[in-house]
Amino acid sequence: MQLLTDGSADNPILGFCLRIISQHGENWPPTEDALAEEFVDWFRLRPVLTRTAMIELCKAKGVSLSFAPLPQDIRGVNCSFEDRKEIVVTERELAPFADSHTLLHEFRELLEHQFIELGHPTVRTKASLEVQAEIFAMTCRIEAGEKEMPAFFEMVSKVEKRWLRYLGYASVLVFGFAYLYGCIYIRQLEEIGSEAHG
Repeated sequence: MQLLTDGSADNPILGFCLRIISQHGENWPPTEDALAEEFVDWFRLRPVLTRTAMIELCKAKGVSLSFAPLPQDIRGVNCSFEDRKEIVVTERELAPFADSHTLLHEFRELLEHQFIELGHPTVRTKASLEVQAEIFAMTCRIEAGEKEMPAFFEMVSKVEKRWLRYLGYASVLVFGFAYLYGCIYIRQLEEIGSEAHG
């Protein structure tokens, strides 16, 4: 006896998209905030990732990730053919966390292709997909950082010396604001890095 399935066991992206459609189908399309929040949990996104960690996270979701030289104006590309999915991110990182931002942007585009195949597109045009992918990447990074903040405050709260504890709180807040700034202005920071390097 053969059971028919939706194929999501072999295709994690399909499974994720089917879950989103199931949860938000009556109020379609979901907001980028809602999509990003679900994605951060599903992808197990952390605010700071090494390239090796990004490769492993993608591999677990059925996506091949690599880093390669790309033209100056291209930060990343993605493609999907049959059951293979691949993302290539430029090997030059011009600003801190630019790799993870580009990865998330490209992943959002892969998700959209899956939504289209399922008959549930979330954006109307290719141009608006680029904008939505940027918003998605920024929102995912902010969401991942927000989830980590309580752990940092908990660590600092255990410092016995009051002046060190205050210094710790100040450091966490400064890092948090710098991280948030980087999430929002990553493309501008990359432009500055590009001008400085070339």
